[in-house]
Amino acid sequence: MANKRFNIYFYLTLACFLGLIAVFVFGGYIGVYDSFKITSGEITQTIQPDVWRTDNPYWSTGIAWGDKTVIRYEIDNRRFSDYSADISVSIWRSQEKISDILAQPVSLGSFKKTTIEFTVDTSQFNANISREQSYQFTMVVKRGDTERRIVLHISPGPYGSRPIAP
Repeated sequence: MANKRFNIYFYLTLACFLGLIAVFVFGGYIGVYDSFKITSGEITQTIQPDVWRTDNPYWSTGIAWGDKTVIRYEIDNRRFSDYSADISVSIWRSQEKISDILAQPVSLGSFKKTTIEFTVDTSQFNANISREQSYQFTMVVKRGDTERRIVLHISPGPYGSRPIAP
């Protein structure tokens, strides 16, 4: 009789432990995650998926006028089903769209990831803006119903090339 009681409590404890593990796995791992790698000049910034879980939906980065900033957008499908969505990237300033950078569909199998690479050229934003001042633009990335906003702090770049002393 004591052996049967031990088995019941053992199996009940094991079921609770496995249930707790399942809550952590499905609550913290399963889903669709996205991250960014923004390379401007010699600096690469990485925006991890956990940044978007905070109450602040914005992230910011600095780039110089005239720079061609390379952005790698990685989408990681950590679900048991396939995932597909339309991706669009646009640049905004003062609630006005400046330009469209990218628009394409993406389709991923279960537990697959893909990287979309695109370039943001600050020299094409607006010809009426002074290059001697700093400005802020917002890059809006839409993936299906999910929207990410990255504020681009654009500062005056170096003017002309300087010769290197021998």
